Amino acid sequence: MTAQALLSLWNGVDPARAQEYERWHTLEHVPERVWVPGFVSGTRYSRTDANGPQFFTLYEIDGLACLESDAYRDLVDRPTPWSASMRTAFNGFVRKTGPVLATAGTVAGRSIAVSRLVWAQGMMTPPEAVWSSCAADLLRAGADALVTRVRVQQAVPAGPAALRSTDSAPAGTEVLLIVELAAEDAGAAAALVAPALARAGIESPAWREDSSFRFVSHVRHADVASAVRPAPRMDLFRPDSGLQPG
Repeated sequence: MTAQALLSLWNGVDPARAQEYERWHTLEHVPERVWVPGFVSGTRYSRTDANGPQFFTLYEIDGLACLESDAYRDLVDRPTPWSASMRTAFNGFVRKTGPVLATAGTVAGRSIAVSRLVWAQGMMTPPEAVWSSCAADLLRAGADALVTRVRVQQAVPAGPAALRSTDSAPAGTEVLLIVELAAEDAGAAAALVAPALARAGIESPAWREDSSFRFVSHVRHADVASAVRPAPRMDLFRPDSGLQPG
């Protein structure tokens, strides 16, 4: 199944519950989200430097409609006991949904770089053909850095959010440039973005934020597909905060 849209998420977590977060997010939360019909996969990443949110999660979906589905809303509105407990430990939460405007390359990488680009409010997003040219050019230019796939996501709000966003970006037209690399560190990708935009004739954004992460885990919808919502992982629910399941 080809992903027609993406759900991109950044967040940090209370250090006191970091180990619990890894257990919950890997073994309960992401598989539960990917179970929703219309989700293609979910991939977890961890930041490679000390700046900004520690985690990035990328969900591939077959369209934004699945974020409005009853199944998805049920997960947001009726969290598992473990999810309800973990929501209080989040910080730096940012959520971006939107269609895929362009894709170049087919190989999944072991690291990822994400550039958030915001232009002045009211600016029209360049046509998809321009973004396709930009993505293909960036893929070629990044060959020595082991760039394996480039995707362009338009930021368009969709679906309910479980947490309030702490986004500090200015209002405007936002696009995410998502670059995967076979290299262990995706930091080199940031230097490729501005030249690729210029070669495609895309004006420099008014605001930009770059982050890079290493691969942690991946779940496909086909691996968790079921007619019913996955059962809560109460067998693994051992909150570091001292709370007990009830």
